[in-house]
Amino acid sequence: MFIIRSYMETEENKSFEFGPIKKHSLSDIENTSSIQQPLNTDTNSKKTLILIIILLLILAVGGFMLFKNKSSIKKLVARPTPTPAPTATPAPTEAPKILERSQWSLEVLNGSGVTGLAKKVGDKLQGLGYPVVKTGNADKSNYLTTQILVKKDLAEKVDLVIADLKDIIKIASYGGELKDSTASARIILGKDSI
Repeated sequence: MFIIRSYMETEENKSFEFGPIKKHSLSDIENTSSIQQPLNTDTNSKKTLILIIILLLILAVGGFMLFKNKSSIKKLVARPTPTPAPTATPAPTEAPKILERSQWSLEVLNGSGVTGLAKKVGDKLQGLGYPVVKTGNADKSNYLTTQILVKKDLAEKVDLVIADLKDIIKIASYGGELKDSTASARIILGKDSI
């Protein structure tokens, strides 16, 4: 930006004085052959105006098409749908398992090879309230661990019996289903119960 400091016209050189601009004589300014004329501004302004109109039409048509179908916007901008928080459903309360010793009739068989062990353990079990329907020897006398076989309908309560008898005998495993007896369970004493 140029600031005109002073404007002076002198008769001898007929020059103008501008701030940082060089001094020129009036004859230099009158000689316009060295100054280039700008191009025809009417043609440039018409081209610019046409270009602006075309761009505005493109924007208007594009905006109309975009907002006409709002679902296309939703497709462009995917928003996650909120999922409902899972609600805690209370677990069905299971009726507490109660061991009724009088409902468990037992066979006590000796598989340890120690004479009289089945009778001795059977007497202790009867003292707790278990009905002992049979004592005797097992099919073999070399069982290493004590096991219990239970009728199918009582299998879900076998853990209660094992826990109840832990101070008298150590029952190492559940041997499976008892099929060939009228008793509720059969205890086969192994060498671990000596």
